[in-house]
Amino acid sequence: MTGLSGVSKAIDITNKRISQYAASDSEILIQGETGVGKSRCAKLIHQLSLRSKGPFVEINCGSIPRSLIESELFGHEKGAFTGAVKNHVGFIKRANTGTLFLDEIGDMPLEVQGHLLHFLESKEVHSLGSDCNDTVDCRVIAATNEALDALMANGDFRQDLFYRLNVLPLTIPSLRERTVDIEVLANSFLEQELLKSGREALTLSDASITVLKHHPWPGNIRELKNVIKRAVVLATGSVIEPEALGIDMVCDFRTVDHNQLASKHIEKVIRDHKYNMTASARYLNISRPTLYRLIKKHKLELDS
Repeated sequence: MTGLSGVSKAIDITNKRISQYAASDSEILIQGETGVGKSRCAKLIHQLSLRSKGPFVEINCGSIPRSLIESELFGHEKGAFTGAVKNHVGFIKRANTGTLFLDEIGDMPLEVQGHLLHFLESKEVHSLGSDCNDTVDCRVIAATNEALDALMANGDFRQDLFYRLNVLPLTIPSLRERTVDIEVLANSFLEQELLKSGREALTLSDASITVLKHHPWPGNIRELKNVIKRAVVLATGSVIEPEALGIDMVCDFRTVDHNQLASKHIEKVIRDHKYNMTASARYLNISRPTLYRLIKKHKLELDS
């Protein structure tokens, strides 16, 4: 696995940081919008590090029920609670000698944050129902698309845990902040899709490149990849024209800033899907919680 794709200065700096951080064993906090490639960055750091022969264990803190996340992280003994019918090895122990990647760390419950902080300080894990602690040697990389400053101000994220994780900070730029990379990425994804689909050669027209460069990309690289997948299916000739992209330009991109464009695009997608948030999130290739956060961020007033 090589570095992040792109020719922009922002990606060049990010790739240099990845190489530098891989040489260290300190905790890393990766921040960036949804879809920018935080998981890919964590995997790159692991594969470039001295822990590359060890396991890379990834857990999305927002996808596990709050009542189960402590058990999933730290493990439990048989009989520790109702339903614990056998011993369960937690994600932290599974990452021994390797890297533990905690995605969406901002969604971790406060009480579990305290246990995680204890592990980072002591490197010891106490499984639920166990009488002893186990030492675990793993590096921790955390990631979030949340503004942790706001979460800390609201009392939803521990300040001491933030400083313990933020030893080596890494912020991944959004796609709209590096438009020079869009054509490179689009052609790379196009090449991948053509290999998988077995279709004859396709190229992006100049008009399609222009549309791609001025789209707001609320779903970032993940959304771009899906747009190219769709274009390969919908293209009728040897050249992909804008209509095959399935992107609606909702305003004049030459006179509107990216935040305003993103706001209008999200609002239009929601209205086009008749306020069905699940369908809207799927179209944008983001999760429902992320969609609601974007609605709040852009202060959208939606009257269904």
